[in-house]
Amino acid sequence: MSKKNEKLTKKQFRKLRRKYGKEIGKGYPGVNKKGKEIKDQTEWIWFSRKEIEEVLSKTDAEKGGIKFYFGEYDESFESILGEEYVGRLTLAMVPSNKEGEKDFVELGVSSIDRMSLMAEEGEGDGDDEEEDAYNFGNICPPTC
Repeated sequence: MSKKNEKLTKKQFRKLRRKYGKEIGKGYPGVNKKGKEIKDQTEWIWFSRKEIEEVLSKTDAEKGGIKFYFGEYDESFESILGEEYVGRLTLAMVPSNKEGEKDFVELGVSSIDRMSLMAEEGEGDGDDEEEDAYNFGNICPPTC
């Protein structure tokens, strides 16, 4: 497996969420680069302790935690991860505090309008490096 950048830009995060929301979240199967349905969808995702601790280090020691968001890789991830990842489910980790502070997904965004994360590219993209969403996980398949 090629080395990937563990931090997702906001644009990449929106793409993952948009694809998941349009396809898997609505009951449609994932589709690979060749337009074929993925019959052997992601079974599990593995995160190392170090990776999880890095995300947790960005939160409050008492109220901190991680929100996991489902996403689906699209063609824009092919050059980073490889063709076999297109159409597969993944998880993005976002540092979050239970009370008070909001994670970047919630900043200035109403609850279901979080699908502004699923807005078309160019709409409210803002600074892609403002906050962190992490995509450390190794998914099976293809890396079982």
